[in-house]
Amino acid sequence: MRIFDDMKKFFTIAMLMLALVACKDQVQQVSGSYSYKISGKATVNGVSRNLSDEIGTLDIIHKTDSTALLTFNAMGGSVYYTNAKIKDKNIDMEVFSRRISQSFGEYDVQVIGSGKIYDGTIIFDLMYIGSSLKADNLVMVCKRN
Repeated sequence: MRIFDDMKKFFTIAMLMLALVACKDQVQQVSGSYSYKISGKATVNGVSRNLSDEIGTLDIIHKTDSTALLTFNAMGGSVYYTNAKIKDKNIDMEVFSRRISQSFGEYDVQVIGSGKIYDGTIIFDLMYIGSSLKADNLVMVCKRN
C-alpha cells in the first residue's frame, strides 16, 4: 500500500508541474522578434492608390501577463511603438501615430490594429487614418525569426 501512496504523490506532483509549465502566460509565448510586411491600398484625396509594401522587424516585449510593448523598425524608415493587449489568440494594439512615406507623398496617420496569433505567425488587420489618406483594409503579416 505504501508503494501505491508514493506513486500517487509522485504522479500528483508531476501533473502539477506539467500544469504550471503549460500555464506560461500568453505574452511570454508570443514575445520575441518577428519580420513583418504591410501591404494594401489607401484612398488619398478621394483617389485609390496602392501603398508601397513596408517591411521591417517587430519586437514584442513582455510587460505583464496580458500586455506587451510592440516596437516596429521599418527598413529604411523610422522606428515606432505602441502597447498591445493579448488575450486568447487575439492581440489588440493601442492607437498610435506615425508618418508614412509613399512615392506620392508623406502622410501623418493614426494607426489602429488588431490581429490573430497563430503558431509562429501573427496576422494584423490595420487602418491608417489621416487628414488626406485613409486605408482601412491593410494586412500586416509577422513571421517569428
